[in-house]
Amino acid sequence: MRNLIISLFLIFFFSTSVRAQVIKGRVVDSNTQEGIAYTNIGVEGTFYGTASDSEGFFELKVPDEFKNEKLFFSAVGYGNMVLRIPELLTRDFTRIQLVEQTYDIDTIDVAAQSRVLFRVIKTAAANVPENFYHGPLGLKLYLEETKQVAGDSEQKREAVVQLYDESGYASLSITNAFGKRHFKFSEVKKNFESYSIPTAKTGFEELLEMDIARLSNTIFDEKLLNDFDLQLEGISKFNDDSVWIISYKTSKADLAHTGDFYATQLDGKIYISQNNYEVIRNECVIEAEKNHPHNRSLATKKAEQTKVNYHYTATYKPFNGKYAVSYLDCEKTYLDQDNNEVIYSRKASVLELNTTPAKIQGKDYFENVDYVESFWNSFKRPE
Repeated sequence: MRNLIISLFLIFFFSTSVRAQVIKGRVVDSNTQEGIAYTNIGVEGTFYGTASDSEGFFELKVPDEFKNEKLFFSAVGYGNMVLRIPELLTRDFTRIQLVEQTYDIDTIDVAAQSRVLFRVIKTAAANVPENFYHGPLGLKLYLEETKQVAGDSEQKREAVVQLYDESGYASLSITNAFGKRHFKFSEVKKNFESYSIPTAKTGFEELLEMDIARLSNTIFDEKLLNDFDLQLEGISKFNDDSVWIISYKTSKADLAHTGDFYATQLDGKIYISQNNYEVIRNECVIEAEKNHPHNRSLATKKAEQTKVNYHYTATYKPFNGKYAVSYLDCEKTYLDQDNNEVIYSRKASVLELNTTPAKIQGKDYFENVDYVESFWNSFKRPE
């Protein structure tokens, strides 16, 4: 009997000790009592913490070293709250009620504004799997390219490209996007002959890499976000929604922060919906000392493209309720190996989105498609 009592005591003590090191609860609006999604929750003065889920619920395991510290709660549009961890550890479940704070974001101090904007971008990135289409996903795109060397006649190529994305926006990463996205050229029209590999290369993979929502990279990489300086450009109306316009730049112009192996400068601007934190548009200006001719993310020992300057844009829109990329473009200038100025433009517009697409294997890095006059005579180009 005595051993049984001791065993029960030890079980009770152990379970209580373990339970006491976990804080569980829900963050809610003090007025509506609705959950506040993606609230930032962290141990004050540290990087340790978590975030509430889409319904405001959270669970945080507290290491012994932090059990006497304070826990802060912050969410865009609400006043911050700081509570003592020892007090929270005594509760099985705690309800954190944040008070809505109505302030003009452009009137608060720079440090506070930066924290708010950091949270806006972080939340937008975290919301991509919820706001955007999952795979398999098929996109039909119209691609238009122009190239002019030292003022010579302009080369122009038009194409219809079929894109198959096995994962869609459910699995976000550079490697996943590279491995799960496949594409083929189904129609091509151009005013020049492809006598070599360089003239036949499509460059479509490089254009796809500017879809930051799919790759979850550069400004959408939470691990890198602290390295960007953020400024609020304004709040504007877009399709009956209010949109944050946030400019950003970084002093760390490396491959991870810019997507360009030889970048020296980056300045960007991102548009994020105040409704559900959808990313609406991202645009960026990049300068680089040189580029690999096949992809800006590759290393090269040659000087085939030097003094590179380009502007790219990615826009997103809803297709039957869920978002996906709708437009990509890149306007680029550089000096070729003969020191001639090259002006290059590449644009892709989504014509159709299909959630039950036919599977595509491989990638057309080099197009070899016959010109079909009847198709192009009846084809309606997007405005």
